[in-house]
Amino acid sequence: MNPLRTPLIAASESPWLRRQVEGSRAMRAVVDRYVAGESLDEGLAAASDLAARGLDTTLDHLGEAVTSATRARAAAKAAQESLDAIDAEGLSAGISVKPTAMGLRLDPELAFGLLSELAESSGRIGVHLTVDMEGSDTTEATVQLVERLRASGHAHVGIALQSMLRRTLSDVERLMGAPGGPASVRLCKGAYAEPRDRAYATRAEIDAAFRAGVERLLATPGSYPRIATHDHRLLAFTLRRARELGVPREAFEVQMLYGVRTELQQRLADHGCRVCVYVPYGTEWYPYFMRRLAERPANLQFFARSLLRG
Repeated sequence: MNPLRTPLIAASESPWLRRQVEGSRAMRAVVDRYVAGESLDEGLAAASDLAARGLDTTLDHLGEAVTSATRARAAAKAAQESLDAIDAEGLSAGISVKPTAMGLRLDPELAFGLLSELAESSGRIGVHLTVDMEGSDTTEATVQLVERLRASGHAHVGIALQSMLRRTLSDVERLMGAPGGPASVRLCKGAYAEPRDRAYATRAEIDAAFRAGVERLLATPGSYPRIATHDHRLLAFTLRRARELGVPREAFEVQMLYGVRTELQQRLADHGCRVCVYVPYGTEWYPYFMRRLAERPANLQFFARSLLRG
């Protein structure tokens, strides 16, 4: 694991560093690699460009851990606007929503209500909605939200799970028996600093849990796994196991982040894999950006030089 991961994730919560980064024009070059832009129009332009190259997308209006119901409703409104635009433009795209942006930490019933409205809208236009996973302090509440949404008839609502959490395999089992049939799970490694009693700490442990999750998802008919990794070893494992289990390529997809391993994204799509790119946009990009740095330490030198120039 990257030894700077924990301090970088901690830095994502630093108001002082946030001001330095957001005020640095030189930093925009590296930020723009991972974030499609600050406006919905910029996010849609990125999604349209990817669609022209045979790649699906899921749009994420950045923002999390809101501090008021007013801000939660504003985040829900922004997500609704993205749904309206996807429908109007006929994009092959879904949306991803962070539950704490909907007010989960303030009031779980507020979050459920706002997500229910988005689920109703997305279901009406045939757009998949993924409820993102955040820190382990909200994992159980997030799983419960998705179970309630699906029990309300929103079978197109899926969830992200993180293989680094020790509980994730039991959550996979739980969601394979979710109301409305197996939930579509986006399985990723995880991008949050977690205590040792809740999360695996080594790459070997996290990868082993990831492979076990892939096995279970691929073995469940109708689950439509969304395998989110840039690791060529785990991608090779996923594609090999899908072949061995007789899972057709249209029954699952690979998900990758905007700006990360773009050549590999295209190569997979060109060879018949379903590839979905996670496209973030919005003004609240700083925490997301810092987590990307924590995952890709090769960018730290560029980050440091840009910040000093800024």
